[in-house]
Formats: sequence, structure tokens, C-alpha cells
Amino acid sequence: MDLLYRRYTSPFSLLDVMIAGGRFGSFARFLLKKDAEEKNEAMMWEFFLHKVYGKSFAEFKEELAGGTGKEDVMSEAEKEKIVARSQSILDGFAPKG
Repeated sequence: MDLLYRRYTSPFSLLDVMIAGGRFGSFARFLLKKDAEEKNEAMMWEFFLHKVYGKSFAEFKEELAGGTGKEDVMSEAEKEKIVARSQSILDGFAPKG
């Protein structure tokens, strides 16, 4: 209900309309998705303000979204090497018991 009260003055009448129109499920999904996007945006903004220098917020967001134009693809050999190294590290651990 807090999500609704932050956005709408009268959430109960809105909910009644959505339920009567058979759109309550899609409205709830939309509302949750929108809230998550806003929280993510706020978190990115706070990080940008305190940790990123020399670029605009739009450039920072594009970089996070992978819009750098470069493909960082790891080869299968590199993946297998990392898995093998991880497995050798894990093999060195013995559970207490």
C-alpha cells in the first residue's frame, strides 16, 4: 500500500477501477517494475555523485548498460581455465568434522 500512497491520493478508488476492468495483475506488475526502476536509478545516481568523475550521468548509465560498443567475450578456453583454477582452490578445503 505504501507504493500506492506515494503515487496516488486515493489508491482504493484506483484499485477498484483496475479490478473492475480486469487489469489488476498487469497494474501490479507495472507498479512493481516502475518502483524497482526508480530505486535502481536512485542508487546509480548516488553512486555517480560520489564515485564517478569526468563523465556525464548519461555516459555513466550507457557504460553500465554495455553501450561501450566493445564486446567483452571470454573464450571457452579462458572459461575452462577459470573453472579448473576454481576447482583446484576448492579441492584444497576440507570440511571440519
